[in-house]
Formats: sequence, C-alpha cells, structure tokens
Amino acid sequence: MTINWAQCHTRPVLMIPGPTELPYPVIQALNQPPAIQYDRSFDEGVLEPTTLALREVFQTAGEVILMPGSGRTALEAGSLSVIEPGDRVLVVGAGQFGILMREIMNRVGADWTEFPVEWGARLDLDRLRAEAERLRPKAITLVHNETSTGTTYPAAEVGEIARAVGALFLLDTVSSIAGLDVRTDAWGVDLNMTGSQKCLAAPLGLALVGVSPRAWEAMERRARKAQSYVYDLLRWREWWVPVSRGGKVPDGAPRRQPVSIPTHLTAAMSVAVRLILEEGLPHRVRRHEVAATALRRGLAALGLEMFPDASILSNTVSCVRTPRGIEPAAVVARMREHYGILIGTGLDRIRTSTLRIGTMGITASPQYVLPTLGALELALRDLGAKCEPGAGVAAAQAAFADAT
Repeated sequence: MTINWAQCHTRPVLMIPGPTELPYPVIQALNQPPAIQYDRSFDEGVLEPTTLALREVFQTAGEVILMPGSGRTALEAGSLSVIEPGDRVLVVGAGQFGILMREIMNRVGADWTEFPVEWGARLDLDRLRAEAERLRPKAITLVHNETSTGTTYPAAEVGEIARAVGALFLLDTVSSIAGLDVRTDAWGVDLNMTGSQKCLAAPLGLALVGVSPRAWEAMERRARKAQSYVYDLLRWREWWVPVSRGGKVPDGAPRRQPVSIPTHLTAAMSVAVRLILEEGLPHRVRRHEVAATALRRGLAALGLEMFPDASILSNTVSCVRTPRGIEPAAVVARMREHYGILIGTGLDRIRTSTLRIGTMGITASPQYVLPTLGALELALRDLGAKCEPGAGVAAAQAAFADAT
C-alpha cells in the first residue's frame, strides 16, 4: 500500500511566494464581531495606529495609506495618482512583475519606455543611468524583489539615478517589505507600493502605499483629477490625513475614509505589524537571510541549480531549475497531493523549467524550510530523480547551525 502523507492534513502548508502562512495571533485577530468602518473607535483606535506603526516597517516619516485590495491595487493606485496621460515613464522590466508595471503604465496613458533586463540577470546601472539622462522621465519604476525570478535589485542605486534626473521613484516592494531591508526615505522612494499577504504575514486583501512629500506635490500639480475615484490617493490627503501630518483635515475634526476599509483585515494587519516591530526589523531581515541561505544549500545538495545570477539571489523567494526531464508542475502536484506542502512553478517563460519556494514571514524558519526540503527530495525521487537521501535537509540544518 502506498501511503498518502497529505491525507491526514486539512490543507497544504504554504511555501509558495505568497500568500504565506499566518502567525496564530494574526489569525485570532480575525475572530471578532464586526466593527463599523467609519466609526471613530475603529478609525482612530485601529486604522490610524496601524498606519502609523507601518511607518516604522516602511522606514519612512511619510504617510502610509492602507486600502482594500492587493499589491496590484497598490501599484495601480500609486501609478494613476501621479502619472498623467503623456507623462514619460522609464519602466525597469526584469521579470513578470516588471511587465505588469509596464501594462499599468499603458492603462494610465503614460508615454512609457521599457528598460529590459534579461530574466535572472543583473541590472546594468550605468546603462540605466544613461537611459534616464536621455529620457528625463517623470518617473522611474522598479520591482525591488522580482517574485517571478527570485531576484533582488539595487533599489538604493536606482533611487539615486531617479533623483539625479528629477524623476519620481516608484518601487514595488510586494515581496520584499518586512522580509528584506526596505529604506523608503533613505532610498528616495516616492511611492512604496505593496500588499499584505507576503512578508508582512497578514491576510490577503489589503493594499499599502507609502507616499513621499514629492509624490503628494505631483498629485497636487495634476492638470486634471486622476481617472479613478476609488484609487486616487490624493483624496486620502484631502479627506483623512490631518493638517499636523501634511493633510487637509483640521486636527480633531471628523474625517472620512475615501473607501470603506475592511475592519477584520485591518485588525489582523495591526497584530502583524506589532509582531514585526516586537521582533525588530534587523532581526527579521537577518532571519530571512539565514532561512534563504539554508534553503539554497539544501537545494544545492539535492543537485539543483538556482535560476538567477548568484549575486542577486532573493532572500524571500528562491527560483530553482528542475532536473532535466522532470516537469515543475509534476513536482508541485506530487508535493501537494502526497506530502502536504505547496510550492510554486515558475511564471510565464520559465514556467516549465523552474520551481519557486517562498521564505516569507514565519516560513523563514527551520520549522518550515526543513520539512519542505524533505518533501521536495521525496517528490523528486518519486518522479525519477536521483537524490542522496537526507542530503538536502542535512545541508540546510548545517546552515542553520552555523548561523546560531
């Protein structure tokens, strides 16, 4: 009889690059009676403290806007709020989510130019600088951590290029914030756009945008209002942000949320942020680094090769090539159906040659990395690959031991 080890579990463990597993206090925060989103007890007692605490996570003195949606909501809200039809935008396209930003810019009517980067390859900063000087765009966009390829790009250096040409810097941090070091103000990020369900370790359903003074000024200077009523970030400054923080609402006066805020999700985010700050950002970033290193050593011990250039490997998502003759989708299915752990295939052009494994939030730990490597080894052996039994787990254990 073949034993199905997943049958005794009600759901797979999420080792995909988001959404990720949730800490129990975050789950418990969802288990409460409904609140009224426009009541002052929620607005001032939950929503505002959460957005103020998020400033520490974003490493910014600016406003952090929270709204219903996802990372893509944040990307579109940020883009349509500062970009008008015909504005020049330089889009760094280094993977599937760079392509997404290109599409968003197309939808808002930008005169966009793509700066293409080979998937998994390093970003040529000298060439980017020359292109920025040639175009003199209104904005430069970058995906900090490209989830499709498992790569992290030099946001600080791109921010310097943007400032040198007077451009706004729009940064996608969907799979990096709270897992990698993200310095919004120090890097000159004007719109830091992300979602709740990855390294923040909160439930899917919230979009977050950190807004700089330069971004607010760009919104104020628009020739016409943004084309979206719901996603126009300027309405937050006009309706919700108090004068003492650079907004338009007199301090202490009643205010309105421009869009109804999900109360349960905000309560869960509040707990997630508290856990992040209690852990401390330096410790959290280091934990993700160690967990990713251990995972990669385990993958190497199984004879697997990383997809990206070794100098830009991400610490929140690892993209690895599958052995010749083994389909990534078959590995994913075997791990989920027989061993109860879910990882992901690659995306788009590398879907049939790579796997992606997340180390995000609480999954960036031995409790999740070691079982994942064990299940991956078993699945590969089931599918005909030759792996030394226990090699991956042993290599990862050694990496964790070296870091303690």
